[in-house]
Amino acid sequence: MRRRWTEEKRLQRQQADWIVGYIRRNGPLTTREVIEALRKHGRSVESHVITRALRKSQFIHLKKRIDVDGEFHSVWEFRVDDQ
Repeated sequence: MRRRWTEEKRLQRQQADWIVGYIRRNGPLTTREVIEALRKHGRSVESHVITRALRKSQFIHLKKRIDVDGEFHSVWEFRVDDQ
């Protein structure tokens, strides 16, 4: 019988959960700040994992886009929407 989660998928899911938790405690943050936090805490920087955390999490929302030296940066926030 095949396992549902491979070790790689499990680690990627943990990494995405860490990003969501970090934004919850320290947000709102830009994508660049999230990447800096990953590096600072010795975690791998993988674009597909960051995308999963920022775009697919039900708790992370795009707050706004800001212009920094001619480049647009997304600002992400943790938010729980009551429905």
